[in-house]
Amino acid sequence: MIRSIFTVIFLLALTGSWAQSRTSSPYSFFGLGQQTFRGTIENRSMAGIRSYADSIHLNLQNPASYSKLRLTTYAIGLEHTETFANSDEGSDQYDATSIEYLSIGIPVSPKTAFGFGLIPIQSVGYRIGNFELPQYSNFTGEGSLNRAYFSIGHELFNGLSIGGEFRYNFGEELNSSSVFIQGIEQGTNETNETDLSGVSYNLALNYDTILSNGHSFNASVVYQPESDISARNVRSLSTFFLSGLIETNVNTVIGDETKQDLKLPQELTVGFGYGMPRKWNVAAEYSLRGSSSSASRSFAPDNSSFTDASSYRVGGYYIPNYNSISSYWDRIVYRAGIRYEENGLIINDEEINEFGISFGLGLPVGRTGAFSNANIGFELGQRGTENAGLIKENFASISIGLSLNDRWFVKRRYN
Repeated sequence: MIRSIFTVIFLLALTGSWAQSRTSSPYSFFGLGQQTFRGTIENRSMAGIRSYADSIHLNLQNPASYSKLRLTTYAIGLEHTETFANSDEGSDQYDATSIEYLSIGIPVSPKTAFGFGLIPIQSVGYRIGNFELPQYSNFTGEGSLNRAYFSIGHELFNGLSIGGEFRYNFGEELNSSSVFIQGIEQGTNETNETDLSGVSYNLALNYDTILSNGHSFNASVVYQPESDISARNVRSLSTFFLSGLIETNVNTVIGDETKQDLKLPQELTVGFGYGMPRKWNVAAEYSLRGSSSSASRSFAPDNSSFTDASSYRVGGYYIPNYNSISSYWDRIVYRAGIRYEENGLIINDEEINEFGISFGLGLPVGRTGAFSNANIGFELGQRGTENAGLIKENFASISIGLSLNDRWFVKRRYN
């Protein structure tokens, strides 16, 4: 039954979900868009930590964690974000809703498991400008860079696991800018439609052990090398009439096609965790991402640049009594975390940083309630600044995910 439900969801998502906008931030204009993926709902409820792994949940940011998987696991996540923006020129509100991931993990032995799925990793989605005369302007963008991946993890010995992930990155982004000045008969529009494709991979080490006092200690290292991505950009220049807020295209003046070899930056994450198995765990992580970016696209503004990016995360979970018979609430997983990210984006000499506080619940469901669960996550955060004429965004998001477990490759004793 679980397989059938997930297969239907998977096929429905393939037919159109990956074309939707997953962000509504003006900052998604820069580079290849805003980095939107921070792990499963379980992980992002703990600030996105990737060092913790267990036997019934997928950790999509650490392929070495697959070695701990004991049940076939299907995972899907959805997110809705409300953003409240403020600048010197006023305030605005916008939202975005999307499917965040579709994934399957399959154990093939007590020490080895693999997984595959689809993830949107960076997204573009914005509409900004001045929609009143005498000078009308309209800047819009949409699209995303997606990832189809195959991961495998294997325990080498005594809690030390190694993992790797092969990725095919693909997507399409559309950026449009229109300007109309009162007194001039026609306005001008520039549209850039970019097709993206390329392969990448990452490697991971994970270590888990039980200390003499019965507590657990875990550590992980995840490394993503720098990789190439091909961009085919079609630029069109056209003129239009403006009637109210409706642009009516007159004709295309220039249309040209260019190709660029862009870069996805390298990234290194180191994390440590400490806790009590099936009771609680607290983890801390640090990530460093290289400054190579794709902001060199022909339509990138001169007032932006990229530098190395860093992020700091602390998160964990608590379970009152995971095998309680008398109380459903004692079996719930309570999660929380805090993160601070220096995104590496600089506009008008101002760094665009991000801060978030998250919390969530893991709710047991079904006959195998100790395993399959519904996950709900919440995050409150802030991005950007009002300095130098920029925009400060306060955002609130709610995430809902399913982690469904099944047992494959087990020979039945009776038919």
